[in-house]
Amino acid sequence: MTVAGPVRAAAAFLVSRVLLGATVLAMAAFAGQGAVDHPWATGSWWLDHFSAWDSYHYVRIATLGYLPPGLDCCDQAYFPGYPLLMAALAPLTGGNVTAAGLLISLVAGAAAAGLLWLLVARDARGGTAAARRAVTLLALAPSGFFFVAVYTEALFLALALGAWVLATRRHWWLAGLVAALATGVRVNGLFLAAALVVLYAVQWHSDGRARPRPDVLALGLPAVSVAAFVTYLHSRTGSWDAWREAEHRGWDRATAWPWEGLATAWRSLLDSPNVWLAASRAADIAAVLFGVAVCVLLARQRRWPELTYLGLTVGIVVCSTLWVSTPRYALTWFPAYLAIATLRDTPAYRRTYAVGLALSAALLLAAAWATATRHWLA
Repeated sequence: MTVAGPVRAAAAFLVSRVLLGATVLAMAAFAGQGAVDHPWATGSWWLDHFSAWDSYHYVRIATLGYLPPGLDCCDQAYFPGYPLLMAALAPLTGGNVTAAGLLISLVAGAAAAGLLWLLVARDARGGTAAARRAVTLLALAPSGFFFVAVYTEALFLALALGAWVLATRRHWWLAGLVAALATGVRVNGLFLAAALVVLYAVQWHSDGRARPRPDVLALGLPAVSVAAFVTYLHSRTGSWDAWREAEHRGWDRATAWPWEGLATAWRSLLDSPNVWLAASRAADIAAVLFGVAVCVLLARQRRWPELTYLGLTVGIVVCSTLWVSTPRYALTWFPAYLAIATLRDTPAYRRTYAVGLALSAALLLAAAWATATRHWLA
């Protein structure tokens, strides 16, 4: 298999993100949106429309580091990989860390699309047609704006897919290293690490070896990333649990039974003060249900490593008091694109796929309008 397919997928995805970004700016101009009023806004009208909420945490960390004087919470809820890279690349953007963050998202998103194409094309149930379907699903994902925003989704997805592709090819030391980088970007990298353990076990079983190879040690590399960050936070705060404490203090996120999480999400929907927030809360619930459905599909396809990753990722949301932003998290659920794109190609599947794409594209445009007019970003 040549590199032409992944390269074309990456290029097409990059073009789609540029067009989406231009659409958001056109919508903002049409709606008469003025300058963004925020202490960490850049003052650039067009650039500031790609930053909001979490973006400013990353910008502040990239600029000042963690826990600057007068701010004891809650930047420590964000892992350091993305803001460190923003700071490192800022010289390429004239010292503007926000522009660096946007550049990272654009490049990483394109890389993720190319890696997704490669993964699905080489899958036993896949092929080039399935790979095109998977990348198209990614491009039209309703929350796809976050691939052109100062957020971590694009970078994490690229690293997660990179680790997965390397692991499927049995390059375990490289896979462990890339997974460690992913874990440095988002805590969900630990779920990726757990899934890699299952994938290694599947390969070990198929090899019929009595003992694992020395490269089994690579599976521990993601834990090193987390240990380093936790140790750093302990040195600054005196607490080994500083990350979780920041999550609770900043967002009131706590562990809960699934029915408690659902009840909280439902109350949040009913109590929404406007239609945009209500739509966002409904999307949170829909995304969780979608994740559960894909877990069932992965089980039916007997994709146990992929099920491990998605099951843990969805499960941590289901078993929490905060379902907010799940549609954004879903962008990183690469097993969903794999499972859906590799379903048996029948007339009924093609019809369902076409309807799903049309609905997804409509939701993407609606989300773009909500983002452009600052009605919603979560």
